[in-house]
Amino acid sequence: MDRLWTYYGNFQRVRGGFGGLPQWARGLVFLAALPGIALAFLSILAFVVSILALLLLTVPVYRLMQAATGSGSSQPTPEGESSGVFDAAPTGPRKRVESTVIDPSPGVDET
Repeated sequence: MDRLWTYYGNFQRVRGGFGGLPQWARGLVFLAALPGIALAFLSILAFVVSILALLLLTVPVYRLMQAATGSGSSQPTPEGESSGVFDAAPTGPRKRVESTVIDPSPGVDET
């Protein structure tokens, strides 16, 4: 927690020092920071473009594989039919499952 207060104090000291500069000096600091701001913006833009390129390349292959294998039909299912595993209300008969609990340590009295 002490490090947090140290960082906060350093931030306030720099902020106060920057705020104490005349207007023209703050403008020069802003001009010096513009290349860094532009590079940060361009890196975010490059990330977004790479995600879009990934989707542009993979979605057609995914659709082709869907059509080739016949799975994951993209056509809507008619009313009353189940569309998948995650349906809220399952249709058809339910399967009864029975289970037996086995005591892991027979002969050990838990009283």
